[in-house]
Amino acid sequence: MFKILIADDDYEDRELLKLEISRALGDKEPDLRFYEAVGVRQALHLLTTQIFDLMTLDIEFDRMNEGIDALPEIFENYPTLNIIIISGRLNKSEIAEQLFRFTKDNVLKGKRWARHFDVLDKKDDKAEALERAYSFALRQKESVDGIRELFLLAESYLERNMIDKCLELYQKIQGLIPGEPESNENIGLFRGAVSAEHALEYYRKGEIIVASLILGHYIETQLKAFANRILGNYPPVLSDCLKELERDRRISSYKKGVFQQLLRLRNKAIHHPANMSERDFENAIKNLNFLEETF
Repeated sequence: MFKILIADDDYEDRELLKLEISRALGDKEPDLRFYEAVGVRQALHLLTTQIFDLMTLDIEFDRMNEGIDALPEIFENYPTLNIIIISGRLNKSEIAEQLFRFTKDNVLKGKRWARHFDVLDKKDDKAEALERAYSFALRQKESVDGIRELFLLAESYLERNMIDKCLELYQKIQGLIPGEPESNENIGLFRGAVSAEHALEYYRKGEIIVASLILGHYIETQLKAFANRILGNYPPVLSDCLKELERDRRISSYKKGVFQQLLRLRNKAIHHPANMSERDFENAIKNLNFLEETF
C-alpha cells in the first residue's frame, strides 16, 4: 500500500495528478490509495489522522502562497514526509530557496530532516520526481523493522534497569527518525524530566512495567541526592547511604523510617515491577515529597 495525500483546490488538477501518479507508479505499486484535500486546513487535519507516503501540495488555494505558508508547520510536525510542491504560476528558484531556508533553520536548531521534496510546475513531467519519492518511501519502510527491533532492545535494557544503554538506543532511534515521539519523550524522562508523578501517569495508562522501572530509577536518584545534601557525598549502595546517615546521627528516626520505606519500594519496583500497585506509587510520591520538604 502506498498512501498519497493530494492537496489542491482544483478538482481537475486533482484528477490529473491521480492519473499521473497511477501511470508513474502503477507498475511498481498495485495498491495506490489516494486522499484529497481541497484546502490547507483539511490537509493539515488529514495529516493528523493518517500516515502518508507522499503529499502533493499546491502552493495556491484561496489566497496566494497559502500552501507554501503552511510548509513550516508541516516540516516541523512531519519531518519524514515526502512532499512534491506544485503550482501553475511558479518561480521554482524562489520556492526552492524558501524550502532550503526552512530546512536550514531547523538543522541549525539541531534537527535533522530525512525527507524528499521536489518543486514542479503543473505542466512538468512528474514521473521522475514521483519515482524518486517512491524509492525514498521504500527505504523508509525497510527501516521500520529495524526501528521496531531497537525499541524491543531498549525495553529489554529498561527491564534490567540499564538506563544508560536504553538511552543510547532511544538516541539512535532519534538519529534515524528525527522527532519520533516515543523515543523523544523517553529521552526527556531519563535526562531529568522524570518524576514519580510521571511514573504514576504511565501506570494509569496500563504501562505497569515501564512505570515501575521509571519509579525505581527515580526513587534511587532522589535518595542519593538526599544523602548527598546531608553528607556531601554518597556511597554507591543505598543501604550504605542510610548506614552513614545513622552513624553520623544526621537523620531522625522518623526520616529513617521514610528512607527505609522508599528503599523497599525502589527494590520492589526494580526487581518485581509487575507487583507494583497504584498505592505504592502514591506512597512513593508522599514520602519523596516529605523528604524534600523537611530537608
